[in-house]
Amino acid sequence: MLSKIHNLYPSLTEAEKRIARVVLDEPQEIVKLHVNELAQRAQTAPSAVIRFCKSVGVEGFSKLKLLLAAESAQISGAEELPQISEEGSASAVFTKVFRSGISTLKDTLSMMDFQEIEAISHLFASARRVAFFGIGTSSVIAVDAHYRFAQLGIPASSCTDILFMNVTAANLSEGDVAVGISHSGTTKATVDALRRAKKAGAATVAITSFAHSLLARESDYSVTAFSDERSYPVEAVSARVAHICIIDAFMMMLATINQDTLAQHLLERNRILQDIRYQK
Repeated sequence: MLSKIHNLYPSLTEAEKRIARVVLDEPQEIVKLHVNELAQRAQTAPSAVIRFCKSVGVEGFSKLKLLLAAESAQISGAEELPQISEEGSASAVFTKVFRSGISTLKDTLSMMDFQEIEAISHLFASARRVAFFGIGTSSVIAVDAHYRFAQLGIPASSCTDILFMNVTAANLSEGDVAVGISHSGTTKATVDALRRAKKAGAATVAITSFAHSLLARESDYSVTAFSDERSYPVEAVSARVAHICIIDAFMMMLATINQDTLAQHLLERNRILQDIRYQK
């Protein structure tokens, strides 16, 4: 529940954001409060609390408290992440980053809409070609996705240059799939590329860290990773790990769907790998 609230935070109203901040900062305390008490802490009206519950997909405040109580019980049993200071040791820093990555993957999995995942997987399996778009930290994920899909015999490409992204997107057509990868979901080049691809007739898929981002809203399908920006001074550290795992999971889905041709493609890939490696 906390993962979902954090992810939906940018799309909430100002009053709902104040409520969200109280909930995220004090989840264990919320289960003890009445609607009026939470409203008072958030400096808003009780009706705003009810609207907040609906905005995050919960029937009412009582249901929200039940979900938070269950989640708090799980969190209390987990080992707390160490705080990083300017004099933080290598052990503390590495421990925090690795544990945060694990936590982000768990949170991302809990947020998954598997009906959407199934639909996207079959879209990939039947695609004439799949074009991945991403710049900055998302560019390496786009290139990795290109490589992994190609291993399964799926015609794929990766576009990380802004000009080339626009040209490639404009040349897509019906039967093709354009995948935009953007942590924020607001990267202009990636959003514009998917807009052009959609206008050209291609199906569009967003992989982002914010469910209500511009990229997610304007795509035919979207997959959202949990964002843990508050824990880091730089953008998309643990979210990038989740984006890579999303690509890997889609690869495994495609391997399941295309079992008949998978063996031949993997055999050919292994032959290629033997040619570029020293033999033991």
